[in-house]
Amino acid sequence: MLFQSIKMRCSSLWLIFALKISFYWRSVHLVSMIKFTNIKCVALDKPFADFAYCKLKALSRDDVALSLRVKLFEVPVNNVSSFVFQLKVEFFKKYNGYRPFLFNKTLNFCEFLRNKKRVALLDIIFKFLELYSNINHTCPYNNDIIVDRLILRPSYFTMLPAPAGEYRIKITVGAYNDWKAIVNVFLQIWE
Repeated sequence: MLFQSIKMRCSSLWLIFALKISFYWRSVHLVSMIKFTNIKCVALDKPFADFAYCKLKALSRDDVALSLRVKLFEVPVNNVSSFVFQLKVEFFKKYNGYRPFLFNKTLNFCEFLRNKKRVALLDIIFKFLELYSNINHTCPYNNDIIVDRLILRPSYFTMLPAPAGEYRIKITVGAYNDWKAIVNVFLQIWE
């Protein structure tokens, strides 16, 4: 009798859990369409680095390719102190102006490249960014940083259900105790 009572309670708890998960997945909208809408790059320390180009190119109605090239003038950029290659990544969603959304992280870029799984969201982004760029190795960086014809695909974001809307990703790059560049990437997501 006691065993049947425990079994019924476990099955009812499992049913409640399954219903909650089902309602959650119905309320979350997976990304069905995503594309870049704008990009703005600003070099803060031109003797250190400058943008050769920073542009978007419309390939079709739904495909927009991002390309940028950062010319590094003081190479190599390596990890000899704690604040050599710093990266600050912020996500914003447009509500009434751009408001902070989901993620705001400052990290040592060289350490992140050694162990990407520490920051799961950036790990997901770097998995597809590495396919289109030369940012696929750890420090030091001895050459220009290039991202060539990066096109966003909904399949890249299967692990990141996000609501439809307009977003801005602000990437601030620092080296040797000083901020060197800011890249603002604007994108739009449809359900």
